[in-house]
Amino acid sequence: MAMHASRQTPPDLHRAPMPPPVMADTNMAAVVQAVASEVADLAVAADDLQTLVGSLLSDPLAMIDSRAMEQGQALDAIVQRLQALQTFLSALAPSVQPDWSINPAEAANMVLLASLAQKLSGRAVDSAKEEVGDCDFF
Repeated sequence: MAMHASRQTPPDLHRAPMPPPVMADTNMAAVVQAVASEVADLAVAADDLQTLVGSLLSDPLAMIDSRAMEQGQALDAIVQRLQALQTFLSALAPSVQPDWSINPAEAANMVLLASLAQKLSGRAVDSAKEEVGDCDFF
């Protein structure tokens, strides 16, 4: 009998949209670099998951299940794509003209994770207070 944890949405996802803060335009290169940094963090996290999945797939019984192998390969593809996006964005940021600027506040307000929204809008985030979210088991 499989046990399933109740799927809970992190409290941050229930927050009501807040009006975007009044903020000055931000250099476009800084916004691109902030996205590149977030993608790099995701790539590292996904790469760490590969170790776990790899150890799970090393079980002979797991090798019988072709779906498990396909999911392991899909995780590898996710890691590769995240790494490629991070490389692209990091290479793109320096080529953005210094006078190009945007106000990322409205777009960041659409992001449901508050700390990520703050990072993408150029506001400082206290890493000690950064939300981790609940663990969802599917």
